[in-house]
Amino acid sequence: MSSVQNKSPGNQREFEPIHLKEKFSYGLGDVACNVVFALTTSLLFYFYTNVIGIGVGTVGTIMLISRFFDGISDVLIGHLVDRTHSRHGKSRAWILWMMFPYGLSAILLFTVPPASSMVRIIYVFITYNFCTTVVYTSLNLPYATLATLMTRDTDQRSVINLFRTGMSAIGNLIITAITFPLVTLLGNTQQAWIEVSIGYAVVSIVMLYVCFHNCHERVNKETKTRDGKKVPLWMGIKLCLSNPYFILFFFLTVFLSFYEAVTGTCNAYYAQYILGNRDLCGALSSFENIPQVITVLILAPFLIRFGKRNVALIGAAAAVIGTVSLFFNPTSISLSLFACVMRGIGKGCFRGAKYSMLADIIEYGAWKSGIRVQGLVVSATTAGQKFGSGITNAAFGALMSMVGFAGTAVINATQSAMLIRIYIIGNILAWGGICILLLFYRLDKIYPRIIADMQAREAAE
Repeated sequence: MSSVQNKSPGNQREFEPIHLKEKFSYGLGDVACNVVFALTTSLLFYFYTNVIGIGVGTVGTIMLISRFFDGISDVLIGHLVDRTHSRHGKSRAWILWMMFPYGLSAILLFTVPPASSMVRIIYVFITYNFCTTVVYTSLNLPYATLATLMTRDTDQRSVINLFRTGMSAIGNLIITAITFPLVTLLGNTQQAWIEVSIGYAVVSIVMLYVCFHNCHERVNKETKTRDGKKVPLWMGIKLCLSNPYFILFFFLTVFLSFYEAVTGTCNAYYAQYILGNRDLCGALSSFENIPQVITVLILAPFLIRFGKRNVALIGAAAAVIGTVSLFFNPTSISLSLFACVMRGIGKGCFRGAKYSMLADIIEYGAWKSGIRVQGLVVSATTAGQKFGSGITNAAFGALMSMVGFAGTAVINATQSAMLIRIYIIGNILAWGGICILLLFYRLDKIYPRIIADMQAREAAE
């Protein structure tokens, strides 16, 4: 159902049609963001343990500790976005400012010096935090906020975010599918990883500039109190925590990140040690991301007809069913690929609805409190994402370290059994948690009334 539109001149632009060029350009932004996201969730853990030789438990601990800093940076950047005033807008400015540091930070992840073990660990800690805690947060959180500023029409938001989701999946697919073959082609050394990361960084910077240049902010609602004063950080946090859908969405992103970290971290190990061929990592990624893209392409009418919550819930259930099938034979390539297909469908359904749900949650908070808090609410996505991946990576590192895994070419039966349990049970817990949480999301039914009430309030003011 389309949102109710007020045709007064003051807010006409907020509901105007958004052209294909702008939607595509916005999607390119998430393709660029997926360079770091795909590398850090799917390949970086493997690089640190099997290429650089850092212990699996140490890597997990570094990633867990980093998430505490990430939580602070998410709140601070979200607050800064709400208070940003520039000739490029609130969110677009951050994309321009951070695109070059983003490319540099991605390269630094792989330039670990050939030094002592302690020096390498310190270097990894510093560069990982610089990339994910500082730069990635300062880029991805404003980028996610941009969608809420492009339009207030819920159907157009759904389409914009379908472009983001579909193109993001394509970016993730490309990165995870071609990285190992490229590294092998360039000599299968650390230098090969560095060269590949440089190529990724250059392409990402170009895509981010296109996103910045072609996207426009039409929603100009300031984050101010009713008497016109700026909202202090403590009040913004209080407004978020008093929004029940903010809390619900935070935990949804925790479970989604739990799934992405389990799958991303395990895929390379699962392909090499359980399925017997490291290059199958690309196939696992392809069989997950291609169905995700196809699902996203056909999703728009289903979102309009059945609602975001129902579509996402059906997808999560499909992902659970696919993963459960692996219990029959965890070493079967065909079953592994089938599970990937089902998870891809589930991910397409959920992520296709996820970002539109986030925009609706922002409107709900403004409807309830009279104060529009955007950046801090969007921080629910990045904070939940990082919290979930940090806990998962730490748990993976601890469990694999407990059974003696050391990044060797061959592992024993105990280590194989642990890897299989993490891969299967972890995915079931993640998607099962998403199913349960989605049962409590009910904004689809009341959103038209929310917009109508807010437009009436704005017209009166």
